[in-house]
Amino acid sequence: MKNPISSAFFLVMLLLLGALGAMYYVKAEWTPPTLALTPEQSTASTRTVFTITAADKDSALHSLHVVAVQGGNTVDIINKTLPPGTRELREEFSLPKAGLKNEPLTLTITVKDTSWHRLGRGNRAQIVRQMDIDSKPPVISVLSGQHNVNHGGTGLVVYSTNEELAVSGVRLGDHFFPGYPYQPGKYLSFFALPYNIDPKAVTPVLVATDLAGNESTVGFNFRPLMKKFKHDSINISDNFLQSKMGQFADLYPDATTPIDLFLKVNSELRAKNVNFLVELGKDTVPQKLWDGTFVRLPNSAPMAAFADNRTYLYQSNAVDNQTHLGVDLASLAASPVPAGNTGRIVLAEFMGIYGNVVVIDHGFGLQSLYSHLSEIHVQTGETVQRSQIIGKTGATGMAGGDHLHFGVLVSGIEVQPIEWWDPQWIDHNITSKLN
Repeated sequence: MKNPISSAFFLVMLLLLGALGAMYYVKAEWTPPTLALTPEQSTASTRTVFTITAADKDSALHSLHVVAVQGGNTVDIINKTLPPGTRELREEFSLPKAGLKNEPLTLTITVKDTSWHRLGRGNRAQIVRQMDIDSKPPVISVLSGQHNVNHGGTGLVVYSTNEELAVSGVRLGDHFFPGYPYQPGKYLSFFALPYNIDPKAVTPVLVATDLAGNESTVGFNFRPLMKKFKHDSINISDNFLQSKMGQFADLYPDATTPIDLFLKVNSELRAKNVNFLVELGKDTVPQKLWDGTFVRLPNSAPMAAFADNRTYLYQSNAVDNQTHLGVDLASLAASPVPAGNTGRIVLAEFMGIYGNVVVIDHGFGLQSLYSHLSEIHVQTGETVQRSQIIGKTGATGMAGGDHLHFGVLVSGIEVQPIEWWDPQWIDHNITSKLN
């Protein structure tokens, strides 16, 4: 005769084991966390900042361990248990300055989750990377000689280094002008001496960072050539406001009068457009697309110069002050506009105060701008040749009459255009250095 107590106990144990099995099946999911390590490079220094990202949608993350092994030496960099319920992780770290030598090492990153898999030890994701340690900064050699740069103009420095670079260029105040590989072992950087910087207070320096993150800076022979910029007063008439402000009304619906709208457009929208051009300056190719002097609008007269400072008057009162960047050229209405030089169209559309505008990239951060056009005859991405017609002059945007606003930009910073019409300036300051 069966013992009823034993049978009940056996049944309870079966139910308990079944419940535990079901719970283990649920809790012991087998999917490991996702894990990534950036930057993906095989050379590093103590300046290199690594970023770990990990996530697990099935179980919470449990722990993170980062260890470096070099010969018989093991260095723990991170070893921690994560807060309960952690589903995503982002952690930055650098190699320690003490305990490691300038020798290869193995870097291991391990993340575990809270799954019951592997008898409660959880799923594991791991990255193992072999790395060379480099703590020596690059050696920069300036190859170009004199750098006599007009205030508001363009400069060019050519240099070489003893190793491959991650980034390099000229730093001048708050501006950075990228460098580009030019020939085997050689780099170049076009840089601007902006009109609104005091050349006596700021000195450009050449900066180079290698693949391991080591940085070097060096000065170079630099002589600013001071220039005086003109000042003008411009009267804003009610007729101008009535004819021009309507196209901007949707941008500033809170402006209650035409002059209020003008002030917002002339300051806020102008600044927004200038910042956009700085970003557009990054859309460049690391090669020289142009050749020779830039073409000027034929049969045209200069109407306004680069960096003219303007006081705007309304009803005899000064209401605003801005700086005109570029050169205004007037010819017959709707005159064909030639491309200044060979390049790639990076913008061909209506843009704020510039109206219909075309921007051509000539490579290495050098670009030219053509605005207030009545017609655009090119498209973004198209390659154009020197003197090819890209549109017609007009009065779109904030133009008071039919003309071409022509500009030259270096990494998005507008510079003196007339330099690029001068074959002697190009030969002395650009071509001779490139050769």
